[in-house]
Amino acid sequence: MDSRNSGGVGIYAEFPDFVDIENIEEIIGTYVNANIERLELEAIIQGLDLGLRTFKEHKNELSRISKIVVVTDRKALSDSERTNAYKIKAWRKNGWKNHEGKPIKNSDLLNKLDKKRFKLNNESYKMVSIEFRRRKYNRKADKLSKVGRKRGLENESISIKGIKIGKRKFDGSEISYSKLQEKETLHVNIFKKDPVKDEWEVSAEICSGIHLGKKLKIYVDDKLQSKLMRGNEFLIRLKHIHTYHVRIYRTLKKLKKKKKVES
Repeated sequence: MDSRNSGGVGIYAEFPDFVDIENIEEIIGTYVNANIERLELEAIIQGLDLGLRTFKEHKNELSRISKIVVVTDRKALSDSERTNAYKIKAWRKNGWKNHEGKPIKNSDLLNKLDKKRFKLNNESYKMVSIEFRRRKYNRKADKLSKVGRKRGLENESISIKGIKIGKRKFDGSEISYSKLQEKETLHVNIFKKDPVKDEWEVSAEICSGIHLGKKLKIYVDDKLQSKLMRGNEFLIRLKHIHTYHVRIYRTLKKLKKKKKVES
């Protein structure tokens, strides 16, 4: 990733020794205005697509393999986490929201990934899994992605429309939401706004009190996000507390910026 939120995607396909097919390298190119999770999801989709094309061309040579494994060095995108087919099925059935009513981020790519895997399952008659491996097992694909980024052919197909990012005051980790209380008032700094379906995920950090420096995610509608301007501090009041985000009351108090005192 660079300062423009752009990055390359590369695919490396490796076959068992008993399969008479040379390993495949593919450089997809550069995607702009896309965060790391969207880039990784697109890489997985492209990997599934490569598997689909390869099986159509070499069905006989690949008949002896037992399964197809797509490797990612991002644990959150393995089948044990977000790409699990049963989870995706449940989210789709629930209008791409989780059990708390929170919109699922990157639902467009998760939906595309699930459909591509279904096609590969049908074409290959093999189990297709997406598994986490540490970065050292993904070095060849990483090198190909860096080449793709340097080629300069920009692709906006997975761009995030409307993402707004500002500077942070602290470098704290995300808060444990169980430590917060409903109707509690927090002094926060807004540093990022990310559209998620018909809502916004607003990232803030706590500027005072026992949770100083901790980051939290606030889900709001379009009207309320327009008031939560990046680079500004507010007093917010917590309405509902969920496992990984909060919702707030519509009454906000914008705090005045402190003037710098010149010596």
